[in-house]
Amino acid sequence: MSHSILLLCPDVITERMAGPAIRYWEFAKALVTEHSVTLAAPNPIPSAICLEKIQLIQHRLDNIAELIEQHDIIIFQGYILENYPLLRSCRKILIADLYDPIPLEGLEQKPDSTHPVTEQIRVINDQLKYADYFLCANDRQRDLWLGHLLSLGRINITTYTEMQQRVITIPFGLPDTMPQLETHGFRNQSALENAFILLWGGGIWEWFDPLTLIRAVHRLLPRYPQLKLIFLGTQHPNPTIPAMHMQQRAEHLARELEIAGTAVIFQAGWVNYDQLANYLLDANVGVTAHFESLETHFSFRTRVLHYLWAGKPIIATKGDVLADAIIQANAGIVVDYQDEAGWITAIEQLQNPQQYAIYQAGVRQLAQKYTWSTVTAPLRSLCHQARLAPDMFIENGYRHSQVWNCEQAYHQLRHEIYVMEHSHSWKITTPLRNCRRWLSRLKNNKKL
Repeated sequence: MSHSILLLCPDVITERMAGPAIRYWEFAKALVTEHSVTLAAPNPIPSAICLEKIQLIQHRLDNIAELIEQHDIIIFQGYILENYPLLRSCRKILIADLYDPIPLEGLEQKPDSTHPVTEQIRVINDQLKYADYFLCANDRQRDLWLGHLLSLGRINITTYTEMQQRVITIPFGLPDTMPQLETHGFRNQSALENAFILLWGGGIWEWFDPLTLIRAVHRLLPRYPQLKLIFLGTQHPNPTIPAMHMQQRAEHLARELEIAGTAVIFQAGWVNYDQLANYLLDANVGVTAHFESLETHFSFRTRVLHYLWAGKPIIATKGDVLADAIIQANAGIVVDYQDEAGWITAIEQLQNPQQYAIYQAGVRQLAQKYTWSTVTAPLRSLCHQARLAPDMFIENGYRHSQVWNCEQAYHQLRHEIYVMEHSHSWKITTPLRNCRRWLSRLKNNKKL
């Protein structure tokens, strides 16, 4: 059965797109073959950007009601539910995309207080409470969200037999067509024409470890003077997302070792999505490094998919599901956390043409598992048969689960009490209430 689907993208859709926007862009392309699709972004979408048969629009407070009304299924991620409370009262099928465990990233940023993380957890809780289906990126995340659903009461007597089918693994993907070099991304520069390029294909977030890699490159330069480490994205396309402290530390270390701008290059800005292949194909090896943490355990590094698409062997830190997949497919080398010597050995191994060719064969094998047409197949199937969760019902204009249906009334009561206690009339009658309490105590004391 064909449906009308609204994709509420949480990130900006422009010529330059980060992971969430790319994901929703590719979702739209996959779903439009069988459904009517609208892709909505938080920014005015440039007129130069278009997708055949897909409506592109900006989602705003003044048009969200109309967008909800026009569609049968709504897929969203991040703060969308928080920004548009109207979703909590709609009768449409809601699919919460939880492929990015945001609270774990928040904890990695070591905030000055618990408030930001508490808010992130509340946002995740609301998605798990109100949605009918849930998307995740890997089986580790699936177990995480199933446990979370159980703690919130969403796994209950009415959903127990089917909740496993409502948490669906849809990882990040890679294009079905092989990339073609249209123009050089790096090698049109004379200093990079014959370089052996290690490509860091994304942002430098707080949970990544570029420092160990930079030190390894510095130690290898006397033997491999043509070695270059290029950080592809240093300014997120969403202007509300600033550079993180880890990027500043990486840039400082490169300057301190006197290799900034020569052996270690931080490319300004963010590469256009339609030009990304040119930069990937100009590289020799794709790299990613991170620390041992819960964020790593549950993560799914989208940049690794880009490396697979371009057919580049990978050097990565262990700990996440893609590191395990790289080992299994022999698609590259996996090193230990903060293992400078391990990075040096891995980079040296990939200088060997025979060893490089072996890993390239593994990359091609692994890439076949992650094409967008393959990874979105369960989502396309879901959208044909989606229905409200059996424990979800609409009452007094709000979605409720049969288990936590008193929560809305509880929060409404708390709000009304707060408004009453901070009202002008409450303040001016305070002396009367105090007098009444005094008289009541006096009366009780006389009885004693």
